[in-house]
Amino acid sequence: LRPGQIFGGGIPLIGGAVAIGTAGRWLVLGDGRLELPLVYLDDLVDAILAAVDRQLVGGQVIQVIDREHLTQTDVLDLAGGDRKVVRVPRPLVFALGKLSELPLGLLGRRSPVALYRLRSALARLTYDSDRAEDLLGWKPRVGVREGIRRVTSAPAQTAPG
Repeated sequence: LRPGQIFGGGIPLIGGAVAIGTAGRWLVLGDGRLELPLVYLDDLVDAILAAVDRQLVGGQVIQVIDREHLTQTDVLDLAGGDRKVVRVPRPLVFALGKLSELPLGLLGRRSPVALYRLRSALARLTYDSDRAEDLLGWKPRVGVREGIRRVTSAPAQTAPG
């Protein structure tokens, strides 16, 4: 099983893939339209139990991702509160990533925002859970919108900042 971005049960919804909390604002890397491969923890547990019940042993790769594809902006609209959102254009994000590599490389350190990492994190991919439904009979019982409602009504479910 390959779960997407898991949230719930103490795992924050808003992290670096969505936005970075800083100075009372949300800093979004890119235009906010990046689709996120979200899965609520309870739904992932259901998929794991379904895989155990089905005794899958053929090495199938099964993406476990909610069918509703929310973007960074969607998540912040649902869970970001009243913080102002600042979007950093993709070209600027990549330029800053590239620029960070040289001085840190001279110090013998890897940049936490190196170009390779940024390209991986900000890749515009599509995700499909059809195999989870076909092979496991899995559909999200809770779903991302209800999961977001649950984590936003619980204390301390977003990244600090």
